Amino acid sequence: MNLRQIEAFRSVMRLGSMTAAAEVLYTSQPNVSRLIAQLELSTGLTLFKRAGVRLIPTQEGQAFFHEVERAYVGLDSLKHSAKNIRNLGTGRLRVAAVPSTGMSVLPGVIKHFTETRPELTVSLHVNSSPTVEQWVKSQFCDIGIVVHPGDVNSQQVELLAEIAAVCVLPRSHALAERAQITFADLEGQPFISLCHGDGTRSLVDDLFEQAGVERLMAVEAQYSAINCEMVALGMGITLAHPLVAKDYRHRDIVIRPFRPGILLPTYVIWPSAQTRTRLAEEFVDTLKVYYRDAVDAA
Repeated sequence: MNLRQIEAFRSVMRLGSMTAAAEVLYTSQPNVSRLIAQLELSTGLTLFKRAGVRLIPTQEGQAFFHEVERAYVGLDSLKHSAKNIRNLGTGRLRVAAVPSTGMSVLPGVIKHFTETRPELTVSLHVNSSPTVEQWVKSQFCDIGIVVHPGDVNSQQVELLAEIAAVCVLPRSHALAERAQITFADLEGQPFISLCHGDGTRSLVDDLFEQAGVERLMAVEAQYSAINCEMVALGMGITLAHPLVAKDYRHRDIVIRPFRPGILLPTYVIWPSAQTRTRLAEEFVDTLKVYYRDAVDAA
């Protein structure tokens, strides 16, 4: 018994004649008849009664056809699973990210990514960089997006983009009329900063110190999105990633270029090479296109 014989039998049962079966199998009617005879010989079953040119399935034939159909349902399931694995990985993608990316960039990227993958489930988990790194190392998440990678093997870290920070000011602020903002412009200005311990906070503080500019450190918060909200409330000025700041354009703020540019990096953290999935790689490719377009539009 082989697959060709089973296909011939199944086609005859479903179409009702050897001639019709021969057409769909791209073979001749005598060859279908031969395959059926071989199947009967190998199984020891009488699958059909011949009544002139007609074939009438026997009880054995009906019972065997039922089992064949069950097997083909299993094969169809395997085909569907293979398609999911090929197109969608395991059918679930787990992404970890720091809040600045998870709250501003990733929702839109995920929407675009899932539009052509309707069966895909994406889980987005947001936390600090160390937690994101741990989630990826433990394989709880497939990839992680951070701004300051810590204790991670260099082969598992990839730079996604570097985009210059922008200055976010209340719309009523005197500096809002400037085409761009410099370090010197912020001398003595109420400044909303990220909290101590954040890598971006350290970078910005060092640059202001090098420029010899004293800001009035009015308030600080853990996330850039909160800082932008505070700017909208008129509490001070902040520097932020432009993709975070743009979500607040509808508020009473203005966004201005900051010079000289302060580049804010974004990295992807991969698990070990052996556990990378095709789905995660395709998602990162989509994310790269998003960042490239954002840089071009900046």
